[in-house]
Amino acid sequence: MMKYKTSKKVSGRSKISMLLTYISSILLMVGCIICNFKLNFFAFLFSLIAPILLIINTLFMFYWFIKHRGYSYFPLLSLFIYFIFFSSPLQFNGKRDVNKENVFSFMTFNSRAFGASHNVRNSVNSEKIIDFVKNEYPDIISFQEFSKFELKSFPLYPYQFIGYRPNFEKSLQVIYSKYPIVSKGYVDFPNTRNLAIYSDINIKNEIVRVYNIHLQSYLLKISKSNFNPQGVNMLVNKVNTAQSKQEKQVQIILNHAKTFKGKVIFAGDFNSTQYSKNYNYLKNNKKDSFIEAGFGLGVTYPLFNYPFRIDFILVDNDIEVLSHQNFNLKLSDHEPILARLAVN
Repeated sequence: MMKYKTSKKVSGRSKISMLLTYISSILLMVGCIICNFKLNFFAFLFSLIAPILLIINTLFMFYWFIKHRGYSYFPLLSLFIYFIFFSSPLQFNGKRDVNKENVFSFMTFNSRAFGASHNVRNSVNSEKIIDFVKNEYPDIISFQEFSKFELKSFPLYPYQFIGYRPNFEKSLQVIYSKYPIVSKGYVDFPNTRNLAIYSDINIKNEIVRVYNIHLQSYLLKISKSNFNPQGVNMLVNKVNTAQSKQEKQVQIILNHAKTFKGKVIFAGDFNSTQYSKNYNYLKNNKKDSFIEAGFGLGVTYPLFNYPFRIDFILVDNDIEVLSHQNFNLKLSDHEPILARLAVN
């Protein structure tokens, strides 16, 4: 009797394991397809849980490979489909030779107004960010959600584009550069405070256009009131509205960039993960600095201690990525990223 019960218990566990394997594999495969072809609430959800599904399917693959090899093929298939569409969220790039000509460093940072609140400067936070930038001293830095109190805080940079226009209700964005800015302008998005600005920068006799991008925010506030049909419907509508706005904003940027014949960098706060369709629209034939030269998870938005990566540096293929660095300053809701690049 004891042997019979034990055998039955193990069999039940195996059935549950098989069921969980099939569910997680199907979710991963369907999620990959939806994210690449649709912009909806399900694509948004998948973009959040994709790393978790990737880990679960990897564990199930090894589990079944050891226990019953035939069952390992289903999670293996889901992983194969995943890597057709996406790169690994975990990178292990080694150090590269940075002793090259035409090398420059580039940083992007959503500073959340340097911690300013209710029209009052946060002097402690501001000084820490200023000291950080002075210590790293990148050749070019693009800020999203800059602070009006810090317009004169970076005198070390001889060239700058302060994206401020009176009577325009837009988020403040700036670009500081050690190299001459020969042209600059705005890429406005309709019906939102978000926008992009750009600068054509003469980097050692090569004109490179830098787009400082801040795509539409989701403006989600999760509370107990969301856990009912009306609250869920409100969340779904907010997500769908934000994704639709992001898609239009991305198309505006891409159409604008088509008019420039030189090398282009897209950088900033995309408010979307690397699994989103809008990110992939922008990336297209460009290189993601983290994927090329990053290490670890590349977290830029550690909400609830979850490893979101929503800030990016995307460069043309003829710009080489030599290094990528993430930081853990905890001076904003976002973290800055720094890349060393070479113009070929």
